[in-house]
Amino acid sequence: MAQYFFLLILSFVFFVGMAAYLWHIFKKKKNNGDSYKIETKNILVLVFFILLSGALFVYSLLDLPNVLANKTEQYKGNCEVWVFESARGGHTSVEFENHNIMFPENYQGAVEGSYYCEVEYYPRTEQGKSLKLYKSKGGNLINSK
Repeated sequence: MAQYFFLLILSFVFFVGMAAYLWHIFKKKKNNGDSYKIETKNILVLVFFILLSGALFVYSLLDLPNVLANKTEQYKGNCEVWVFESARGGHTSVEFENHNIMFPENYQGAVEGSYYCEVEYYPRTEQGKSLKLYKSKGGNLINSK
């Protein structure tokens, strides 16, 4: 849940910061008149980042009622686990049916492979809340924290 709120706050701060910077540029142009030229390329890049951060913020807001109410969906069945590592930490991805549930970093020491899973996740953003992996249905729990 901390990852969710971090993403929500970061996207909001980025959106407000970029919008304030755009406003500052136009205010500076108005005060200096024609002597201050703004390249169209710079305006387009700034508008792109404003739209991107705004979209990320709205996307994050979709699951806010579910996160606050702790309302999750559960899945029990076969799944594929993928672990993506990078210099910045990476993430764990659990794939089943039409869903691709994301967990932060290498969640609970998960190892890539096919498992019987019990996954609890937020439905709109598909952010994972909890994950239990078994070699087979009714088998021993592989990962625990």
